Amino acid sequence: MANYALKKHKAADAVKWVIVFLLVIGLIGAVITLFVMLDRQTTVTEIGAEAYIIGTLDNEGAAEEGNASIVTRNAFTVDGLKVEIADDATATYTLYFYGEDDTFISKTDALTEDFDGSAIPENAETAKIVITPTDDDDSTVDLTEVLGYAGQVTVTVNR
Repeated sequence: MANYALKKHKAADAVKWVIVFLLVIGLIGAVITLFVMLDRQTTVTEIGAEAYIIGTLDNEGAAEEGNASIVTRNAFTVDGLKVEIADDATATYTLYFYGEDDTFISKTDALTEDFDGSAIPENAETAKIVITPTDDDDSTVDLTEVLGYAGQVTVTVNR
């Protein structure tokens, strides 16, 4: 009878260990799934050259006719905004910040260094960028030059 009780006790211990093992595996799977889901939410997107048109913005952030610079067609989010300019760039860039309902907030000076996002106005939701050539013989930008100037400035945001 004692032998039967010992076998029953060992069987109960084995069942408990199997249950604990399955719970640990499930917990590890849940944590991995959570990390994958969070990683997908903060994907970085690069604003490509196709997002630019020939034009400019005035001091109030409104679109203005002009062919001496390029500007993004649409505003983009300031979430995770970073701008990197090439070391040998022949252009400067200016960021224009907009708040709720596309109301203009402010703009930066013409920048020649990388922008890390630390100077974004507190209530800014979107931004546009104007890239202005500094070493252009005819002082105008044509369609063939848009890709070249846009390629000198890399803009990334969180998607």
